[in-house]
Amino acid sequence: MPSFPDPVASAEMRPSPDLVRSELTRLLKGDQFKNSKRCQNLLAYLVEETLEDRTDLLKERLIGIHVFGRQPNYDTAEDPVVRNAAIEVRKRLAQFYVDSDPGAVLRIHLHAGKYVPEFRYIETATPHVELQPPSPMAVLSEERQPVEPATPSAFLSRRRTTVLTFLSVILIITAFLVMHHFQPSRPFGRSASNLRPADAPAGGSSSGSVAAAGDAVRILVGSDQSGSYVDRFGNHWSSDQYFTGGQAVAGVTNFFFPPADPVLYRTMRQGSFDYDIPLKKDADYEMRLYFAERQYRYGNRVAGDGENLRTFQVRANGHVILDHFDIIEDSGFAATTVRAFKNIAAAQDGKLHLQFVAERDQPLLAAIELLPMVAGSIPPIRIHMSPSEYTDQNGRTWSSDNFYIGGQLFDSGAGVSETQDPDLFSVARFGNFSYAIPVPPGSYALTLYFAETWFHDPGRRVFDVTCNGSTLISGLDIVKQAGFGRVYKKTFHGLQPNGQGKLLISFSPSIDYASIRALEVTAE
Repeated sequence: MPSFPDPVASAEMRPSPDLVRSELTRLLKGDQFKNSKRCQNLLAYLVEETLEDRTDLLKERLIGIHVFGRQPNYDTAEDPVVRNAAIEVRKRLAQFYVDSDPGAVLRIHLHAGKYVPEFRYIETATPHVELQPPSPMAVLSEERQPVEPATPSAFLSRRRTTVLTFLSVILIITAFLVMHHFQPSRPFGRSASNLRPADAPAGGSSSGSVAAAGDAVRILVGSDQSGSYVDRFGNHWSSDQYFTGGQAVAGVTNFFFPPADPVLYRTMRQGSFDYDIPLKKDADYEMRLYFAERQYRYGNRVAGDGENLRTFQVRANGHVILDHFDIIEDSGFAATTVRAFKNIAAAQDGKLHLQFVAERDQPLLAAIELLPMVAGSIPPIRIHMSPSEYTDQNGRTWSSDNFYIGGQLFDSGAGVSETQDPDLFSVARFGNFSYAIPVPPGSYALTLYFAETWFHDPGRRVFDVTCNGSTLISGLDIVKQAGFGRVYKKTFHGLQPNGQGKLLISFSPSIDYASIRALEVTAE
């Protein structure tokens, strides 16, 4: 019987680029990846850069810049977008190959702590492998990765090799050598994987177009970066434009409680200034204004802790929407604050006119977001406590974790049963924490989703839930209510925002830490 080298260990037996790209396409169309653009973009980028022999560029900072639109000098310790996305990619890869058909020829692996993928041949009959759950209560970090499925060290055993297998291998080698010799080097096709084009138009011009998803408008105030910034939720933000007056200043880079995406607060506009933003006529928008205090912050010890040192007024089309606004007062112990307004529309000239007028010290603004309203109502806010977004079986999109204050994410590794969307509830935020959900004035329904995947017995985790100081749930024991590994859903109606325009939902531990999997806010 002829002998030949192990295809994993031998360079001559590496899969052809076309074979790898075919497997990549299969992955990106699979159930595990099709609902997450972040994971699709990251995996496609890593694979293409590896195929083009540019693995020296697969470093955390460079990936953050090229895939997620981060600034060249961004702080990787403060902004772990690449590590979090890589964790999610590894988890989805592992699950894909457990669920995929056994006829596959190749597998793509991404080992823990590395960003260079490995391409492996597999046998025609793929052995069944079990996913090993991660260590209990482990915090999602680069040090704790989901365990990769085990694979045999030699996939083509001499004993089981047949003449047909040998001929197949010879054909693969021949194809690889021919393609390697004749195929020209080509740049990574970013448009195919929804990445920001390298030649994206520069922002900052008062006549430039706003980077938008659909009819949404998002502006990174004070930013002069070229192209658009893609935040951790997959939204595109333009650089600063449509402004008059004020000056661009550095924002906040160190947070005691970091927001979900600190980059939104890295640059700001300060002074008395206006924005004249062209909007679609006869359309109503929900507007969100993003603020963070850059000077009079807690801990700076400037005349106390900053209260009443900066106040200003905000007007929309001549109407006062914020009066005597104090960022410190509005944010409280949080690092940032977001104020939301509904029924925002263009004036007769087709533009939204925003004015920021000084009262005490100078106005300050970090970002502007305008979201089209649907049938006269603001879009639902759906959040699941995970590093990546998710589309459920009903086609509804849930954003990755946002608007939280304190706590941390964890995945116990134990699944959630008796639900059509187990991945929606696979990760939890736990601790003593809150969610400050910015909403315009009105009445809202709040739905909370819980699941216990750590304690099996009642009485081991008990906590309270309040909204704007009013008790929603007292002494919640998830196991007692729903059992282990099952979703417990609770809905509340008639909730109204507090004086800071928030639904401040607090989770206070009584026994062990509080925990939640997802939440949904809808206008009533």
